[in-house]
Amino acid sequence: MDTKAYNHAIKLLSFKMRTVGELNEKLAKKFSKAVVLEVIRKLEELDFVNDERYAQIFVENLKQYKDFGYYGIKQKLHAKHVPTDVIEKVLQDFFTGDEELELAKKFLKKLKRQGRKGYAQIARSLTSKGYHTDVIREVLREEFADKKS
Repeated sequence: MDTKAYNHAIKLLSFKMRTVGELNEKLAKKFSKAVVLEVIRKLEELDFVNDERYAQIFVENLKQYKDFGYYGIKQKLHAKHVPTDVIEKVLQDFFTGDEELELAKKFLKKLKRQGRKGYAQIARSLTSKGYHTDVIREVLREEFADKKS
């Protein structure tokens, strides 16, 4: 195995967790495809890179600290080069519809503090963050039904 490539990969991983796709992209700039493949296989063997674990941690962090819905999280994981099957599995296991609804309600409170109170404004904001349509409908129904009473 090319120790220079391996050491470079370890250095990259020492800065932050990365997906196989991200690591592949970074290493491909300096090393041949065969060398990159060999290094990544070794790192997977040693469990230094694991896309499923990465996606689980990523989803948990986004749920806790950000305002993204299902599709927003899915898009971010795609951008990190996580394989689609891993994304689907992790979202199914770690991001329930109830959790998405709770996040959308929390985001709605934030939007209201920012002065966004109109139906269309709130709907656009929720859509842009990638929430499911049924979650958006439910949040809007609850918010605007209260105002009619």
